[in-house]
Amino acid sequence: MKFFLFSFILFVSFFAFAQSSKPISFTLQDRLEKTAIPNAKVKITFTTFSSEPIDSILSLVSDFDGQVFFTLPLIEGRVTFDFSCSHPVFDSYEKHYDIKPKSDTLKFTVLLSVSKEQVFKEIVIKAPGIPDTFFSSTRVSVSDYEILNDGSYMLLAYEKRLEKQSELLLFDGQQITATYVIPDEAQYLIKDYRNNAHVVCSTSVFGTRYSNGVLEIGQIPRDYFFKYIAPIVDSNVNKLYFSNFNKDYPAFDYFTYDLIDSTYKSIMHIEDDFTMELYRAEYKWVDVRTQLWAKNKEIETGIDAEIWVGANYFTQSIFYKEVYAPLFQRHDSVLVFDFPKDQIRIFNNVGDSLSTVPIFFHYQKRQTGWQRNLIQDRATGEVYALFEMDGNQYLGLISIANGQITRKYKLFFKYVDEVKIDNGWVSYIYRPFESTQKKFLYREKLPN
Repeated sequence: MKFFLFSFILFVSFFAFAQSSKPISFTLQDRLEKTAIPNAKVKITFTTFSSEPIDSILSLVSDFDGQVFFTLPLIEGRVTFDFSCSHPVFDSYEKHYDIKPKSDTLKFTVLLSVSKEQVFKEIVIKAPGIPDTFFSSTRVSVSDYEILNDGSYMLLAYEKRLEKQSELLLFDGQQITATYVIPDEAQYLIKDYRNNAHVVCSTSVFGTRYSNGVLEIGQIPRDYFFKYIAPIVDSNVNKLYFSNFNKDYPAFDYFTYDLIDSTYKSIMHIEDDFTMELYRAEYKWVDVRTQLWAKNKEIETGIDAEIWVGANYFTQSIFYKEVYAPLFQRHDSVLVFDFPKDQIRIFNNVGDSLSTVPIFFHYQKRQTGWQRNLIQDRATGEVYALFEMDGNQYLGLISIANGQITRKYKLFFKYVDEVKIDNGWVSYIYRPFESTQKKFLYREKLPN
């Protein structure tokens, strides 16, 4: 009899509890795709009654099907609770529910919208050795470009003819962020010692400066630029490196200028001895009238008559070539490639000579295809020599330790223009032969 009474009381209690609580089901779905959202954090806040009302909180996580199940008590025949959920990708959701149940189980569906979504352009990953089309356009061709400090590209572009109508495009690798129509006959781009790009035109030079997403343009007199800015080759914290190079004279000097005490110092003298001998000997073979003119110039200016004749006559012959001896700053050293003397001169940042390394890779041009062009990767400091054979161009890495070409890399396309290197990437301008395509900008990754 006691067992019967105990079972009856337990059954009545269970039945009363079943009647005073309600199963509830929520399904979380993506609003657009209508797919389940698992691993969403769900919080249920409801009120229970004992001697006084008490707020209770359930913390749950949606399952693989985006579903959450829980049971809440009925209060005066109603179910009242606050539902909230959060997810790293979707918008948060909050809602207050106060309903009279009509079914055994209450079922709800919550649609969430994507909030933290980033849309990227299509990314194409190509095999090693295959160039990427870095910049392309159906409207303009790229004539020249410079790589800026932040990795963006300053492009000199045109629609039909460069000298007729040209424009500057600032390209960040994904899109054009700024444009500027040049009101002059543009010729090419050049960087100054501060790494700012300049547009050289027929009558003037336009300086550019890019900072915080703003492109600034300023006009500079052409004569002023080539007299005071272009001769400065490079700079560091308190030094300027400049030269007195003149394309009509086969010798020049490199100097340093100290920005603190305003002092000058000569680094080294560059001279092509053989060309200088032919240069001065030209005076012997001109007519008497020209010799008299040169002597009058010597009396007037103090410059030798042989130099006047050489600059005006010998430079027009096929035997004259400009002296090529570029200077590069590499880490805390300064490198001068003195090709006339077959050596690399290494200086410290003050301008004191440290060592000399012999070089001979510039000989036998017909066999090697030497192009009299050195390119530095300013990010790494490495210096490369450019070669060309049968239209194929090669980049040769120069060892500063022994002056030899340690590795050659062949560019994918033939007859490319404006080869530049930045942080291990080779950029160049190319248009397929006999193609109607505009001139595009391509990039290749150098092998490690």
